[in-house]
Amino acid sequence: MQRRLLALVAALVTGYSFNATAQTTAGAGTVIMLPLVADIPAAYTTTVFVQNTHSTPITIDIAYYFSIQAGNPNSDPNLPGTGLPASAPCTQLTIPGNAVATFDPYTQCNLASVAGSITNIFGTMLLVDATATVKSNTFYAYSRTAQPVGALGPNNGFSVEGFPVGNFTGGTTESASAIGLQASTAAPHYRSNCFVAALNEQVDWQLRLFDASGTPLGAPNNPLSGTLLPYQSTRILNVFAAVYGTPYTTNYDFSNIRATFSNSDNSAMIAYCTVETQDNGSADFRIAKSDDANDVRQSRQACYGMDSCGSGTSSTTNPAYLNSTTKKNIHYAILDQPDYVQCTLVSDSKQHLDDLEIMLRVPGDPQTATQFNVSAQPAPYNNTSIYSSGGPAQTSFYIYTGEKSTIASGATTRWYIDVSGNQSSLTLPTDVAANGGKGIPYGITCTAGNGMTVPWLGTTISPANP
Repeated sequence: MQRRLLALVAALVTGYSFNATAQTTAGAGTVIMLPLVADIPAAYTTTVFVQNTHSTPITIDIAYYFSIQAGNPNSDPNLPGTGLPASAPCTQLTIPGNAVATFDPYTQCNLASVAGSITNIFGTMLLVDATATVKSNTFYAYSRTAQPVGALGPNNGFSVEGFPVGNFTGGTTESASAIGLQASTAAPHYRSNCFVAALNEQVDWQLRLFDASGTPLGAPNNPLSGTLLPYQSTRILNVFAAVYGTPYTTNYDFSNIRATFSNSDNSAMIAYCTVETQDNGSADFRIAKSDDANDVRQSRQACYGMDSCGSGTSSTTNPAYLNSTTKKNIHYAILDQPDYVQCTLVSDSKQHLDDLEIMLRVPGDPQTATQFNVSAQPAPYNNTSIYSSGGPAQTSFYIYTGEKSTIASGATTRWYIDVSGNQSSLTLPTDVAANGGKGIPYGITCTAGNGMTVPWLGTTISPANP
């Protein structure tokens, strides 16, 4: 019995993890995905928690999608195969105003009847606002999977956050990585496992393993790949066995390995890994993270008026233009303080660049908000030889924003970037009248550690300087 329970523990802990841009405190949505909901009778059960922050009741539709083993190069007899249906019908959940409701998916979705003889049940769960015709009621979700009293390590388990579905990585050029994977033949017998799931569209995925130096592992099945139909998921248990082949007899000890996921569909991809300790069934769960998640709301490098972000020149076909010595262009970008932010002007020539200047203003009125005051910041961020918010004859700025509460009462909101003519440039009057009256072409390239939006051009006003 003890050996069987340990096998069940291993089967369960390898079924979880998730890939999003990363879980944040901004976790509410009208459609929430739980990447893993599992049930193994006498070994593990899951409780789902849903919070209604509204004063009136809300109703939630629940859909449970079984995880399948099809296409997994390292099959496990304890896991369900393609004999399962795609999904199980679930009873709606109504949550009173300002309340938290809980439910057992095994009962809510009648899994005993639908799964039949399969007792190791794994899948994803989708929660959707169904209160009215318009889906406008946001909520939070969280789940806890734990061993019952009487099992090995009673009450041990793991937690899975609910993710707004827009959080998951998409894009053919975007990849996401889970780091620190390991495996060992000696106690405590580490094993690494990786997983991929889809939302409501096909995902053609690829998984590659790299060592600490970034060199791909020299394994016959590296990369692994497969296709998932809408709401399907696949589990690659013992990812090193999968890439080296089964039976797994060599190259068993690994440390500091990176798993990188990508897809070729521009579709949302849920990807993740876990490292489990087989001797006691414990595990951790590692979100596969990406730089930008193909999301212009959080670009670590954001550009405007450039054909290639970071190229150092303005666009040849669609730059921004400054066409008056007495006006300024106001750009806006959403910054997420505390952060380090740098923005630099580019143009099509040094002369044109020297004709321009840039300045950063704090949130407030788009036209009259004040310039960010570097000197007023605490040391060392007031060092003006390093930090600057731009100004006359300056073509870049670099600042530390200050702490969350010091800007806009802690809100993540719009800052303003002014681009105007350098009044000390002798060529400014001539150049702003060039290009058939379009003026001086330019672009803006920015970097932000927390990510930022594109510095869109909002309006042009007079005077050129506040």
